[in-house]
Amino acid sequence: MTALSWYRLTQPAPVAWDVIQGETMGTTYTVKLLASLDRGTRAEIEIVLEKVNTGMSTYREDSELSRFNTSGTNPFKLSTDVFQIMYDALQLSRETSGAFDITVGPVVNAYGFGPDIQIELPTEAELETLRPRVGYQHLSLDESVSTIQKDTPEVYCDLSAIAKGYGVDEVVRVLESKSVENYFVEIGGEVRCRGTNPDGVPWRIGIEKPLAKAREVHRIVSLSDRAMATSGTYRNYVEANGKQVSHTIDPRTGRPVSHSVLSVTVIHDSCEWADGYATALTVMGEKEGLAFAQNRNLAVLMLIKEENGTLREAISPAFESYLEENVTDESN
Repeated sequence: MTALSWYRLTQPAPVAWDVIQGETMGTTYTVKLLASLDRGTRAEIEIVLEKVNTGMSTYREDSELSRFNTSGTNPFKLSTDVFQIMYDALQLSRETSGAFDITVGPVVNAYGFGPDIQIELPTEAELETLRPRVGYQHLSLDESVSTIQKDTPEVYCDLSAIAKGYGVDEVVRVLESKSVENYFVEIGGEVRCRGTNPDGVPWRIGIEKPLAKAREVHRIVSLSDRAMATSGTYRNYVEANGKQVSHTIDPRTGRPVSHSVLSVTVIHDSCEWADGYATALTVMGEKEGLAFAQNRNLAVLMLIKEENGTLREAISPAFESYLEENVTDESN
């Protein structure tokens, strides 16, 4: 779940900007840049996004990831892109001690948040049968031949927590190969910017208030030469016994998170890593997550719901320099 929107909060300057928009990965994308792109570059962007879809989608039965998920325990040859994101995912899993884990998919599906339709919540017995299938330790990579192998055939991987961020970074690679210096790239709320916006100042990105049925700006950050991603627990959920069950599953317990952190925003050089860290920190919660962020000098903002319903911020020192003073109403 992402909870990030872009807001241009000042009147546009009379500068020629090119805007490309479309659909990908079950969501939308926007590319905005101070340049005029030819058809070839536009086609390159489409090709890059389609490669991410055909490689990493769990909704496409013929995708590379889906074929790996239905394979046995023999080594499985991966394309360059999918091998790289798998490598990064396992590195992130080790770094977060399993708070980020791409093998949590079977539990996500059991709660009805994946491609498998599930009407009722899983029973304790059903969850217990899934535990042996969850754990990044079941996966191993061989860099010499670009293969991945699982030690249990039922292991199922889901890259949705970093695929959009990876897609953003891939579009950026296309733009930078064309020497584009001022751009804004966004896929499903995950953003990476460089240079300045149409007004000649750093890009101003709005962080949404964690509201399930409305979209309002909570904070604005100034962003240039950085990526930003947000993960939230408040918009994607199911109702069970009068309670909201979050789509964010803690891979370490196999259960939905139950803490009061509603959203986590991370600023990083890489959108893929911002995406993955935001997911991991959402799993960790406030105390563990902030300690993790501060130990690694990560720029993190958490929005937390107090018992009385009010909203509280928890901000790492590295995030503070990006914040603007106040939210303005001059949005377009």
